[in-house]
Amino acid sequence: MTGDESLRALQIIVKTVPGFTGKTYLGVAGMNKNSPEKAGVLRVLAEPSAFGPQDGEAIPPSPGAYGNTVAVADFWIDADVANEGVIVSYVQG
Repeated sequence: MTGDESLRALQIIVKTVPGFTGKTYLGVAGMNKNSPEKAGVLRVLAEPSAFGPQDGEAIPPSPGAYGNTVAVADFWIDADVANEGVIVSYVQG
């Protein structure tokens, strides 16, 4: 999602974009959406509808190495259709 490894968030919100046509994958470094077990894929976001609620995921903070925050650079996005993706928002404290 970013190359800035110092960026920390209290929460990351990922939503599909209305009108796009393919599935989008949320995962971690090294994810392989084409492998049978979908290695590294955390969530497959459904093809978005043209209107109405969109599929998405909220990634909450986890206690640990980053002090109850989440490192944005730890998460990756991939899409079935070239030049499609998601809307990413994050909350900083």
